[in-house]
Amino acid sequence: MAISYFRMPFRISLVRLFVVLSVSWLAQASAALAQSAPSAVKLAPSERGKSFAEWYVSWGTSKQYWSNSDIHVSQPALGNNFTISGVRGADEGFGFSEFLHGDLFGPQYNVRIGRFVNNARTIGIELSFDHTKYNSVIGQVAPVNGIVNGVPINASEVLTQQFFSERLNNGANHVMINGVYRLPLFGRINETRSSSALFKFGAGVMLPHTTDTVTGMTNDVGDKTFGNAIGLDHGWWQLNGWTAGGEAALRFVLYKPVYLELSDKLAYAQLIDLPAYEGNISHSLWMNEIVVSLGVTLVH
Repeated sequence: MAISYFRMPFRISLVRLFVVLSVSWLAQASAALAQSAPSAVKLAPSERGKSFAEWYVSWGTSKQYWSNSDIHVSQPALGNNFTISGVRGADEGFGFSEFLHGDLFGPQYNVRIGRFVNNARTIGIELSFDHTKYNSVIGQVAPVNGIVNGVPINASEVLTQQFFSERLNNGANHVMINGVYRLPLFGRINETRSSSALFKFGAGVMLPHTTDTVTGMTNDVGDKTFGNAIGLDHGWWQLNGWTAGGEAALRFVLYKPVYLELSDKLAYAQLIDLPAYEGNISHSLWMNEIVVSLGVTLVH
């Protein structure tokens, strides 16, 4: 799916350029680091020459922008085998108000758990979980081509709630392992009022919860119970694809060890065999995500 299909093409083009420049900057910075002395990294004097394990964990909320998508529907028993082109989807926005009222898991939230593995604490590995949400826009008009209810079709249709709707509103859920490079910008690493740039690149799996309606028939993935939590072809959340992408972030240490992190993430997701009534749905998506997080650093 071409990245120009985003609803904010100019902004996304800037993000794409930023990611490309980040890769180049990362390569140059890594080469410079390899040739420089360890003292070039901004560590506190008492920390130089020592070996540390640095962990960090953060929790935040996000805003997502989704590309338009060509969605394929296959329901052999119902006589459905068609593609809807250029479907627009939307998220549910930042979850600040929900967080303030104690709802940490309902809105769009983001978790990062990572560890820097070298003595200079510039190279790390991270587990990220993005509880993203995607909902097809009801009432939009989109081209439909294929067979619907056993009848050939090649026309534009209104995507009503009954004809077609897709809701990944309990999470599209990107689960990724990322490599991390940290570039100190101001002050010493992790000290109060210091700042750093972080560049993250990785891949992982999609673990969505899918609710969809096709020609009046709604799928049913069962109840949200422990025994029906996660599965490959059944469960509340199902392993239905893969994802890969990059993230650029600015981290500000507010008061050691608490930090604020602002990041911009670009990711591609291939969604495969999402459960539909007597069939499945497949499509791919580009996502641009703005994340605001609070975190803490643990060094020992």
